[in-house]
Amino acid sequence: MNTENNDKPTLPAFPLTKAEEDEVMKLAAVGFMPHEIAVSMEWTRERRAAFCILANVPGSAISVLITAGRATGRAQPQIKLQEAAKAGNIEAIKALQNLQRTNRFNELVNNMDDDEFTP
Repeated sequence: MNTENNDKPTLPAFPLTKAEEDEVMKLAAVGFMPHEIAVSMEWTRERRAAFCILANVPGSAISVLITAGRATGRAQPQIKLQEAAKAGNIEAIKALQNLQRTNRFNELVNNMDDDEFTP
């Protein structure tokens, strides 16, 4: 008897228009949280609630869209800063070094195990 359950749960569809996808990505890029994005969209209360639920499901289309928006929002200014630093702008070099230090710290914190925080 096979007791394994290989059925993966399917997530409900949450279709977005191209304009809605663009707006979600823009809002995520500037740092809005999923519930703030949902409130800013002109959706029904039920649709806003569904959006927030799906935003917290890793791998869902909404979660991926928000992550992509955040990445784009962080990457574009940092690329411009890097270009200015390459051109020799001293202030840009200093700012880029501080930003890279912060990024490395955040990466270390995100990759720590929970037991590393306990004494």
